[in-house]
Amino acid sequence: MGFLDRFLGRKTETRAAPTSWDLLASMGLPSLAGGFVAPAVIEGNAAAFNAVQLIAESVGSLPLHVYRKAADDAREEDADHPVARLFSDRPNDIQSAAEFLTMMQAHCLFHGAAYAEIERDDKGSPVALWPLHPGQVALERIPGTRRIRYAVSDEVGSRRLLPHEVLAIRDRWDDPFTPRSRIDRAREALGGVIATERFASAVWRNGARLSGIVTHPEQIGPDAAKTLRESLQALYGGADNAGRIGVLEEGMNWKEISATPHDAELSEARRLAVLEVCRVFNVPAPLLNELSNANYSNLVELRRQFAAGTIQPWLVKWEQAIRRDLFSEEGRRGFEVEFDMDLLVRADFLQRLQGYRIGRETGLYSANDLRRFENLNPRKDAEADAFLSPMNMQSEQTGAPKE
Repeated sequence: MGFLDRFLGRKTETRAAPTSWDLLASMGLPSLAGGFVAPAVIEGNAAAFNAVQLIAESVGSLPLHVYRKAADDAREEDADHPVARLFSDRPNDIQSAAEFLTMMQAHCLFHGAAYAEIERDDKGSPVALWPLHPGQVALERIPGTRRIRYAVSDEVGSRRLLPHEVLAIRDRWDDPFTPRSRIDRAREALGGVIATERFASAVWRNGARLSGIVTHPEQIGPDAAKTLRESLQALYGGADNAGRIGVLEEGMNWKEISATPHDAELSEARRLAVLEVCRVFNVPAPLLNELSNANYSNLVELRRQFAAGTIQPWLVKWEQAIRRDLFSEEGRRGFEVEFDMDLLVRADFLQRLQGYRIGRETGLYSANDLRRFENLNPRKDAEADAFLSPMNMQSEQTGAPKE
């Protein structure tokens, strides 16, 4: 399979001939604004690229923890579990964990699904995850059953994989066999975004823009006009001559060319295009540097909204998919997986101290718990692991002295 085939997501396995709809979808779908809307085209838009990169890198930056469940509802982190090692070190021989998560998340946003082939050892434990481009994967129903399998065609060859051999992350689908990406669902909105960019590029490529004009009361001829233009450019043109005082002779006048209403409309159209991208990928506009209505207070709140409303749903999908595909039935009963969102929602130092104080005074954290949150070594004294119990918050069963 060549680079162009992989880029367009063409499949070369020997299966039934693709329909015209399959071929159209692999190259992008047309929009009413003109042109095709495909992942490669959308990624060329700065706002869409930034939105996908922001979500993908946010997910890729968060550590994944595997916890062993105990009988008393307590849990203990198991850093030596095979799944924990995959996501803390490297999932394969080529990528780090952050690179793997970022790639898979971007695949899911652009294509509606992300796949990775699971390599297992003799005991059935996962030892590697090899990402598959969504364009190289097709879903099939196993004849006579409700189960599915994955038809894969890549550099390794054409093969069919069962669900326990594939880690699959999916965006919202309409049925279990048809991946639909956000690009497909919001094709017309994104088609307008691309059309706006094409229109702006055409204006800059084909339009003529003057900073100003000099008028002379007489007919001076083309040679004199050329000499005058070159002399004015040499005296007042360029950054080094900005702000200099000009002198015009022989009754000449200078008229500056200001921005036209058409320019203002184009600028507003490009701003609205960024907002359309924000709606499709559920990213607050200020996080894409659209700062028209941004201030410090709402930026802090929008970051919390981004963590809770954008990233958290994706993390839930990741956690459930990891438990489903990488753990056995027995493992799902005995282990939990969870992404640590502390790096994403971490407040400034003063706000953290205020939260720590409340948590310490109400008996939620010990002193060593708080030191671990700040990546500090634990204290050795016994009081550092003790929990406070405020007198006015003790129950009557504790036998606390009554006031």
